[in-house]
Amino acid sequence: MTKNVELPIAIPVSTQQKPVREIYRMHSPLPTETQAMELSDYFRVIRTRWVWIFLAAAIGVALSFGITSMMTPVYKSKASLFIQVDSPGDTSYARSQFALQRVGSYPQLIGDPALITQVAREIGGGIDFQTVKASLTAANPSETVLVSVTAEAADPRQAADLANTAAGVLASSIEKLENVNPKVLTVTAELSVRATPPVDTISPRKSLNLALGLVAGLSLGLLLAIFVDRIDPRILRAKDTERIIKLPVLGTVSKEHRRTDRGSRSKANGYRQLISNVLLANDGHLPQRILVLSANDETEFDGEQIASALASMGKKAVLVYGDRHDQPARSAALVDAGVTEVLAGDANLNTAVLIRDEIPMGVLRAGTERPALRNFDVVAQLEPLITELEAVYDVVIIMTTTNAEPLDGAAVALHCDCVLVTAKMRKTTYGKLNEIVEDLSAVRVGATGLVLTGNRSAGGRRWSIR
Repeated sequence: MTKNVELPIAIPVSTQQKPVREIYRMHSPLPTETQAMELSDYFRVIRTRWVWIFLAAAIGVALSFGITSMMTPVYKSKASLFIQVDSPGDTSYARSQFALQRVGSYPQLIGDPALITQVAREIGGGIDFQTVKASLTAANPSETVLVSVTAEAADPRQAADLANTAAGVLASSIEKLENVNPKVLTVTAELSVRATPPVDTISPRKSLNLALGLVAGLSLGLLLAIFVDRIDPRILRAKDTERIIKLPVLGTVSKEHRRTDRGSRSKANGYRQLISNVLLANDGHLPQRILVLSANDETEFDGEQIASALASMGKKAVLVYGDRHDQPARSAALVDAGVTEVLAGDANLNTAVLIRDEIPMGVLRAGTERPALRNFDVVAQLEPLITELEAVYDVVIIMTTTNAEPLDGAAVALHCDCVLVTAKMRKTTYGKLNEIVEDLSAVRVGATGLVLTGNRSAGGRRWSIR
């Protein structure tokens, strides 16, 4: 139920300006500025943009796993030959020295085309010359008479067969080359260690590849998070907001869309806590003129909840909408007349202000579309308008935005003793808040604090009297 409120006819002409509040300026560079980031900025990015980092790390591990799974596994197997020299006319020391000198040249025989062809023929299975050549290697461990033959293949059994076959063919080649005169010198190459099928692959190395994918994903995720934070510095945490713009967060309120008792109580408690924090911020005194300056149209700040919280304290408030594009829709209970018509002299304040008996509170809309008022006229008549409302109401709450019509936020701030800047979590940027602070600084007015709308869990700190 609504009814018209009777207001005094006389309009005081006093336009005495309220005391100038302390001006708050940016405490540290915004993320969008091209300045070097500090260590605390990196930690802030990790805390607020961890989802990007997690997704990039998960993608890096998934890609690494996929690529590793598509790679052909490679197994390695090794066989060893023991070289023994027998010469009736030489001492044991001479024979050992001869073996050490000669054994160093034997690994080169593994690349002999004739040897490779013979190995391919003995292995069979359609394996070709180039495959055998690329799979076989040989080496002589330093200061030994051993020749190791290593084979690589996609199958562990094939790798072992290749190594054993190649070692046998190499032993025959060595004996054929060295045993020209068996009565003087005899060289024996014996397969001392046979190759066995390996259990693990040498390539790809799954653990290493997954670790590299994780590191690459984390690095890319951090760079992506920093990039996103630079181009889209939205408010994500109340503590970060306090540090960056040096404004106390008086509270975090939510606009509940659920029609439940629990949701309504949670919403109401948030606004009651906000009023308590405003009282503490003003040394226990309730401001008579409160400006709620929204950072954007999607702030979703509920002025009626503020009025309801004040009503629970025995205070009667009037809610004045100063932005024509952000006001309650006109209904049968709300007339067309508003602030615009009252300032232009086309309507009487008595008929423009309506009372909500159930709260109780007064509502004054911004008005309808009409030729814009001159800023001079608005500034000249705003103080008498507020004073007239104060004659009936304990608190005047003006909700508007910067560069709004008919009431610009910076102009209204000159006539208020409490300025609450509202911003929406994950929507409003630090740059927008900076613009609002600068607009207030231009008229030598400082904001009382910041009110965030959105997730209650990210709310501002609870104030206490000390």
